[in-house]
Amino acid sequence: MINRAVSRTGSTALLVAALAVLWSGQAAAQLPARAFAIPPEVHMASGSALWCVYVEPVNGDFDITSVDPCTVQLICNCGGSASAITYNCTKPAVVGDGDNNGIQDIQLCFQKTAMAALFDGMHGRKPKTVTLGVNGHLVTGGIFTGSVTVQVYLLD
Repeated sequence: MINRAVSRTGSTALLVAALAVLWSGQAAAQLPARAFAIPPEVHMASGSALWCVYVEPVNGDFDITSVDPCTVQLICNCGGSASAITYNCTKPAVVGDGDNNGIQDIQLCFQKTAMAALFDGMHGRKPKTVTLGVNGHLVTGGIFTGSVTVQVYLLD
């Protein structure tokens, strides 16, 4: 598997152009994305401090390297104190093929401490099945949107 980092260097002009189109009142194309997690679980109390989701285009509708990681949101209407968090783009996201299906994807890892606000309205020891939305802007214009269903294991 070949991985490479997605950098924002050199993409600022494209982002500004894309935002100018959005702000001018024109509707942005919404492009379907497949989101998945390996495994499809979030263990809030154990393991890594990060949880990662992978996003890939459906039917080649967009180039995965055009994703602006700084605009990616993880969304959950789970009754938490937040319904969305934004990807912390201080480090580049990784482009690869996480599920080895021959389609490039981007791996976006979220801090579990940030994710806690999505789930802090849920309680109990049994895992909760939730659907997380994932969306973001493309530096070439448009918005990708997808979702992934996962089992959330809480702190209590």
